[in-house]
Amino acid sequence: MRARAIREGSVGLLILIAVGLFGGLVLWLRGLNPGRQTYRATIVFDNTLGMQEGTSVRYRGVPVGQVLSIVPTANAVDVAVEIGSSDLRIPRDAVIMVNQSGLIGDTTIDITPQRLLSDQELAVKPAEDSCLGQTIICDGDRLNGQVGASYDSLIRSAEGLADAFADPELIADLKTTLDNATTLTESASLLSTELIVLSRQLQTDLRPLMASANRATNNVSSAAAQFEITGTELNRLVVTNRGTLVNTLTNLDRSATQIQSITTTLGPAFQEGQFIANLERLSADAAVAAADIRSITGTFNSAENLVMLQQTLDSARSVFQSAHKVMADVDELTGDPVLRRNLRDLINGLNGLVSLTNQLEQASQVAGSLTPVAGAQVERVTFTPLPAPPLAAGAGPAPVTITHQGQTYRLDVHSIQPR
Repeated sequence: MRARAIREGSVGLLILIAVGLFGGLVLWLRGLNPGRQTYRATIVFDNTLGMQEGTSVRYRGVPVGQVLSIVPTANAVDVAVEIGSSDLRIPRDAVIMVNQSGLIGDTTIDITPQRLLSDQELAVKPAEDSCLGQTIICDGDRLNGQVGASYDSLIRSAEGLADAFADPELIADLKTTLDNATTLTESASLLSTELIVLSRQLQTDLRPLMASANRATNNVSSAAAQFEITGTELNRLVVTNRGTLVNTLTNLDRSATQIQSITTTLGPAFQEGQFIANLERLSADAAVAAADIRSITGTFNSAENLVMLQQTLDSARSVFQSAHKVMADVDELTGDPVLRRNLRDLINGLNGLVSLTNQLEQASQVAGSLTPVAGAQVERVTFTPLPAPPLAAGAGPAPVTITHQGQTYRLDVHSIQPR
């Protein structure tokens, strides 16, 4: 009796163990793990694309959870999902999309993050109460999902494309486009042939031009080499004459210093009035010289002397012309450079003689202007500097002028009539 009870108890215990193992296997197959903490969220979709309970939830392409329930409503479908690990932090702004892929149309929920989480966000646990209001998905959150790729949308797109290609107008346009493409191809072939012919002609015409360009390049190269040689010579010349240039600059500096010292010395003389006194003394001497000129004009202001001066000028001109002829003849006959130099000296002497006659004519004019009219007496003589040459003939009587040290003065004689 006791042995029977033991056998029946053993059978019952084995049955209980078998049922427990079977239940644990079922729970394990359904993903139940008492040692692992999970958290849940609800995702709202417009269309689930045939999603079922147990559909995989993937994060960055890795399965991290599953669908627990699907509840359709009037405006959307609420899908309850479970994330299998509470250590996984998912950003709240991640893109949640339901996609349909595979040959049999498997549906999955793909979660794609848009940014990286900070250290503070990683420290928050999704399953705790303190997670509410954070920037990660917490237990019990309600999120919005999107509908991604599906066979239904692909079929609708294919139908729309087929309807578009079945349009007779589109077919006619395609045919016209093909005809135009054929014509364009033929034109392109003709154009390529013409371009080949043109390129050959250009190659033939450009050969002389290229040869000329090569010659010009060689000339430029030679010119550049000559410039380089010239620059080298100039540098050598500067280096050779560097001492002379330094001496010249030193002499110029000394000259400037001397001029400055002379100016400093003459400054007080001008300021003290000595220069004005010297000018007055010079005026008195000029009056004495005028008296001497009057005495000279008494000798030269005769008709015989004027005729003699005119004859002298004519003789000088004739002698000058004869000298030129003689020099040409002598050069042709002898070609002796010594003789040419002597003749050149003779001509220079004659030119000096002509210049002297001009001075004599000017002296005679001065003497004539300084000779008073009969019965008159010279009161004063003034010398006026002329900034420009005397007036040309035809503009009035030419004034009597005197040139002294490169400056031309007009001579004015003021006479008084005796009472």
